Amino acid sequence: MLNREREVAVGMVLARRMHLYSLMHLAFGSRPTAESVGKMLSVEAGASFGFVNELLASDGCEDIARRTVGSCGSTIAACVDEAIACIERGERGLEDPARARELVGNLRSAYDKLFQVPGRLYVHPWESPYTSEDSMVFRESTLDVRSFYHDAGFKLQVEKRFPDDHIAAMMDYMGRMGHRAYEAFADGRDDEALRTLAVQRCFADRHILTWVDRFADKVMGNDARGCYGAFAGGMAAFAFLDAALVDRLEKELVAR
Repeated sequence: MLNREREVAVGMVLARRMHLYSLMHLAFGSRPTAESVGKMLSVEAGASFGFVNELLASDGCEDIARRTVGSCGSTIAACVDEAIACIERGERGLEDPARARELVGNLRSAYDKLFQVPGRLYVHPWESPYTSEDSMVFRESTLDVRSFYHDAGFKLQVEKRFPDDHIAAMMDYMGRMGHRAYEAFADGRDDEALRTLAVQRCFADRHILTWVDRFADKVMGNDARGCYGAFAGGMAAFAFLDAALVDRLEKELVAR
């Protein structure tokens, strides 16, 4: 039986992971606007990554913290530190209107070069190029991703015209499912929370952990000093930590 303190702690973990996945959807889902950049570089965003930092420093997470992302040599702990530093730098920049406009413009330019316009810096933002021998979209794995969305009652507004296995769509799905898990826990529906977490674990194992570090590696290489490199590294770091986090949550909910 969880005491009140542990219930609050579990609720906070569920809320933070929901926010982080939703934040990653915001970052990689579309060209940045003043509003989206304000959320990406907010105090709340920094606090969520700070929460990840605290977890990485806790008992049992040492091996995860030392794991490297892709071939870049950066550890998961270092990637989270860089994401926090990026947010703090950006937050200071947003205080001045002229600097804020410049920052948004720079992020738009970086987003286009990285994810919109084929060229030297372009990075494929969907799963198939990392798990198959070509970069074709709408493969069998894409249909499997779509089946997870449909089973949860979700459907892309541009289904069949936009890759279901795009990183932003996956982060949106994980954020929405994270919200379900949080709401179920808050309402005392632990069985539903456990089922939702199990589905998230399965989806991550099959369609996120198989390629997120290689995606992040490419973004970090092509945007070494930029926000997208920092956010991609932070996203990969959190995805691998979340696998262990879900295991802990499941054990606590079973004991509740």
